[in-house]
Amino acid sequence: MTGETGKLPHVQCPACGGKAFARTSGKHSLTYREAYYHCRNPDACGHQFVVEMVATRSVKPSRFPRPKVVLPLTTWRTAANDRAANDDGPPGEPVAGTMTDR
Repeated sequence: MTGETGKLPHVQCPACGGKAFARTSGKHSLTYREAYYHCRNPDACGHQFVVEMVATRSVKPSRFPRPKVVLPLTTWRTAANDRAANDDGPPGEPVAGTMTDR
C-alpha cells in the first residue's frame, strides 16, 4: 500500500507537536485516501498515526467530471471561511443557496 508520499505535506504530530512525514499512502476510492505518518521529533517521539483525506466539496466544477463522483458545489469563501471571526469553532451548517446538486 505505497503511494507518492513525497508529495504529501508534513503535518504536526498530535502527540508531541513535532513534524511528522508521510511514510506510505493508499488510495481506497476516488474520494478517500489514507496516509500513514511517522513523527520525526529529534527527541525520538516515534508516534505513528493515520491521516484520512476525503474530498468533501467542490469550489469550481470540473471540465471533465466523472459520473461516479458528485460533490456538493460551494463558493470558495463559504468553503474556506478564512476571514471570518468564528474560525476557532466547528464549522456551521451551509448557508441556504450556496450548495447546488448536479
